[in-house]
Amino acid sequence: MTEQTPNREVVQGPQKMTPSEAFVETMVANDVTDIFGIMGSAFMDAMDIFAPAGIRLIPVVHEQGAAHMADGYARASGRHGVVIGQNGPGISNCVTGIAAAYWAHSPVVIVTPEAGTNSIGLGGFQEAHQLPMFQEFTKYQGHVVNPARMAEFTARCFDRAMSENGPTQLNIPRDYFYGEITAEIPQPRRVDRGAGGTKSLDEAAELLATAKNPVIVSGGGVVMADGVEECKALAERLGAPVVNSYQHNDSFPASHPLWCGPLGYQGSKAGMKLISEADVVIALAPGWDPSARCPSTARPTGPPRRRSSRWTRTTPCSAWSRRSTSASAATRRPPPPNWSSGSRAAPWPATPPRRSAPRGSRRRRTPGSRSSPSGRTRRTSTAWT
Repeated sequence: MTEQTPNREVVQGPQKMTPSEAFVETMVANDVTDIFGIMGSAFMDAMDIFAPAGIRLIPVVHEQGAAHMADGYARASGRHGVVIGQNGPGISNCVTGIAAAYWAHSPVVIVTPEAGTNSIGLGGFQEAHQLPMFQEFTKYQGHVVNPARMAEFTARCFDRAMSENGPTQLNIPRDYFYGEITAEIPQPRRVDRGAGGTKSLDEAAELLATAKNPVIVSGGGVVMADGVEECKALAERLGAPVVNSYQHNDSFPASHPLWCGPLGYQGSKAGMKLISEADVVIALAPGWDPSARCPSTARPTGPPRRRSSRWTRTTPCSAWSRRSTSASAATRRPPPPNWSSGSRAAPWPATPPRRSAPRGSRRRRTPGSRSSPSGRTRRTSTAWT
């Protein structure tokens, strides 16, 4: 029996539908075919029509894995990576994966159903503040404030993820998947990026024509744009060495004779030297974070740390003695030998003998108290015994 291909044609014009249908139709318009996550009751109504719309829900054991899978899917395919989970703890498990996608500039859309609007603030089912969880690691956060605007916010999250090369969050109260609305499915909007103005291109060409030591930095944007072959052609045309930006060793083949290694933390010494001596640097979509520029910027600045000599161990019984900070290393006493044998006198004063208290004023022993090694009686707590 042959499997029938679902109809992926998006409805046109204003139509009556449920918010779940508007949500799924908008994903179909953005060519979504795979979603990673764990099914849950918060989006059950929408999940029922994933398969008829040609969308496959790929189940995982843990939501963190779903976020990482969506990130890898976006990097490998250049399309949206979509992750979804149950509200509350299911969504919070995705934070690490979304943070990784943010720093990798991956167009990931995380769909976060949340507690119903009638129970927010009253301890609703698995209620949590889900927008603050991802605000540091998303390019845009869309919160559906009305079921009639489901398609609008869904389309905006997909558009911003692709145009800004980073994760976006679509937050939907779980009761907003139900009902009946009139909606029109927006068409995807993509930003066309030009090569630059005529004046800028002429100035760049003049710089390259007069450059004596040009160097090309090939970054992650070269991989995202599938432009490795174009980068190779430019390097061969100019005869310029190429270095990879930090964490993007795949942006230029290491087998090429013009390759000089990666920059940044634990990078190539040859590449760092070339950059320091270059008069023109052609930066092809690198990320200039501190670790990418120079290894020294990833380390703490200032003088090297040294161990303090203010507190030093001086006795074999692990006691601590305060010593003068002005003492030099030459005058410090070596570690004492084992004085327990009694063959030599200890260099420190012996414990003074206990003086007898006047009769009648001797400290009284009470239950829960015991004698310390110095002969004094100290009180111990019996509250946790």
